[in-house]
Amino acid sequence: MLSYREVAEQDFGALISAAESWERAAEGFGEAEADHRTRVHHATSGNAEVWSGLSADAATDRFAATERELAAAQEECRGIARLLRDGEAELARLRGRLMSLVEEARAAGFAVNAEGQVSVADRQPNDPETQRLDQVAAEWRLELDRAVSLVSAADMSLALELKDATTGLDLMGGGIFNGAALTDAQVPAGKQAADLALRLHEEGELSEQEWFELNQLMASHADDVAFHRMLLTELGADGLLALSAQVAGHLGDGGDEESRHRYAILEQRLANTVAVATRTPALDGGIPYGQWIHTEEGRFYESWMSDIKEMGTERYEVPGLTDQRVTGYQLLTTVLSSGEGYPSRFLQDMADGIRAAEDPSQGGSRDIWRLRADSGAWDGLSGTELGRFALDPMNTILDVMAGNPEASAAYLDPDRNDNLDYLLNDREWAHLSMEAATSVGYHQNVVETADSRWGMANALESATTGIPVGTESPTENPALHRTEEGARVMQHVVEAFATRDGALISDDGDWSVMRPQLGRMTAAYMGDFQDAISMGVRTMDPPQPSADFGRSDLASFLSQLGRDPEAYGYITASQQAYTAMSVDYVLHTPTGPETTVTDRLNNAVWPGAIIAGLMADARITAVYEDGIAADEAFNENLDVWMEFSGLVLDEAVGKITDNLPVGGSFVEWGVEALKESIDGTLRRDSGEEAAEVADDLYEESYADAIASAERAVTVAANGEYDEAVLQNLHNSVNRAVQSGFGMRIGWKPPEVTE
Repeated sequence: MLSYREVAEQDFGALISAAESWERAAEGFGEAEADHRTRVHHATSGNAEVWSGLSADAATDRFAATERELAAAQEECRGIARLLRDGEAELARLRGRLMSLVEEARAAGFAVNAEGQVSVADRQPNDPETQRLDQVAAEWRLELDRAVSLVSAADMSLALELKDATTGLDLMGGGIFNGAALTDAQVPAGKQAADLALRLHEEGELSEQEWFELNQLMASHADDVAFHRMLLTELGADGLLALSAQVAGHLGDGGDEESRHRYAILEQRLANTVAVATRTPALDGGIPYGQWIHTEEGRFYESWMSDIKEMGTERYEVPGLTDQRVTGYQLLTTVLSSGEGYPSRFLQDMADGIRAAEDPSQGGSRDIWRLRADSGAWDGLSGTELGRFALDPMNTILDVMAGNPEASAAYLDPDRNDNLDYLLNDREWAHLSMEAATSVGYHQNVVETADSRWGMANALESATTGIPVGTESPTENPALHRTEEGARVMQHVVEAFATRDGALISDDGDWSVMRPQLGRMTAAYMGDFQDAISMGVRTMDPPQPSADFGRSDLASFLSQLGRDPEAYGYITASQQAYTAMSVDYVLHTPTGPETTVTDRLNNAVWPGAIIAGLMADARITAVYEDGIAADEAFNENLDVWMEFSGLVLDEAVGKITDNLPVGGSFVEWGVEALKESIDGTLRRDSGEEAAEVADDLYEESYADAIASAERAVTVAANGEYDEAVLQNLHNSVNRAVQSGFGMRIGWKPPEVTE
């Protein structure tokens, strides 16, 4: 790592001296080669009178090899000398740029000390103008730091080039020295890849061999930090975004299949380059970020992220995708969405930059991402293109962040920042301009796309459950990992969505799209929900860290979620699992003199019964209402959910029971009961008999809740009680369900407003 002082005090003349030494060495090897040729090789080769036979033939081959090695040694020396001279020229140029900045700062009235600190030369205490100049001085310091980082990057580049030149072999002479040191083969791999990428952008295409070389370089250096940092340094932020535009154009609706395949691979390689090159210290632990930023790696990161922030709002043409100019952030997040493994700090810095570009309170523009949909009058974005192009870079970066629970929780933590409030309450989510016919002509409506809030929903789920979103099957999902930050996010989200009768997550609410995620999040905090909705009636403390939902209207919140089949499945399964765990706890922990087992069982079952009643009422009300309005549409939605009902139910139960003392027999029974209840009873034509059918379903749900509690007792008892005692326990939980389910047996349809 180079400091300002080291750069300012260094004239790099030692590199020229070293180059001269290497050139003298080349001359020495040349003299040795000539001497060997005349006095050894030629003296014996082809002179049968002096020496002949097998030994002479073998010696001739060895002498020739030695001559080739001496020639290769000359080439290596000359190549290293050239690298040293070129490196000195570049370092001197960059140092000159730094010193010019210093002179400019001093001419503007600022002092620059030996460490590169910038201050107001003529300070006037308590002077408002001096305070303003202090801010300007800080900006000068950033400029000087960036100039120093460029020198450091050039220094690193020279070191890598010298390493390659001195450790590589030309593979032609089979010898010790690198006879190819003057050829392109010795250009550092990162620079080779950058040269090919820039050629692809400038010329529009590469030869088959060049495509192969580019892919080989990026694949073989997939985890090489120095390679990827050099690649990004050579490309620059503008070069990376311009190349990303070319990728987006070839992956649009146009382009042949082979070309699309090539560019899809390149997109993934570029995503990996960003992920590896931006590796930063963990948010908690490791070297403090304030120290790391002054290292060579830190200065690269700070400089590159600064360039991205500047170029992220610039516009780029994307032929093949649209005739509109799109922003750098839209292009970069499109690339990032094809990769994974990004550092937490990088994801947060990207989201911060995107917010600064769009948030009016931070000087941004609410419509900066706005683009037109496809139309006969213009080449806009088609439905297929919207499926893979990041129209909304904030939504996309949040979706990428959902794969990193630590980053999601830290970015959305309401105790650390106002990001969650901004995203839930203040942000503009509509960015697609669509043409609509009116009586007086055509009008442009700005609408949300189908997945416009999906990234936010996934980031919230990741932050609160600690499970990365995107794993493909329940068996690959890690166990729940709740954190203090995630619990605060969950509490804040419930408070926000429980207001105004849950209007934000109602059928036509702005956030109804995330009811499935909210169902999974609720499942992860079932102990806290049971504790809050029963106003503190508890059998045991909920898992930690916990969230406090006591101030929220949970009845409205849960009722809105219950209208969604997927959320209903998650919450119902987890409620049964957590209740069963509570029952198991009661039957296997001592009972004090002040209470009885039946009282404790009531406390274990009653909170879950309240939730079961709310969910049943909400789900069946939805069946009734949708049955009248659009029964066919409801069944179509149910079909979609049932396609992965096994995933939904197994995962919901698994998330709650992984670390809890509940037997597998309950889990099997719970899943099968839910499948029968949901699939067997809801999948029917209600038509004009909707009220009668809904009433039947409500009674079935009520009976299921009782059966669930009784079955939990049977499983937990595990044959340890005689039949009479077991029946008494069943009666106890039966009464608890009757009390909590809703204190009514029949379901009545909601009043319909004329």
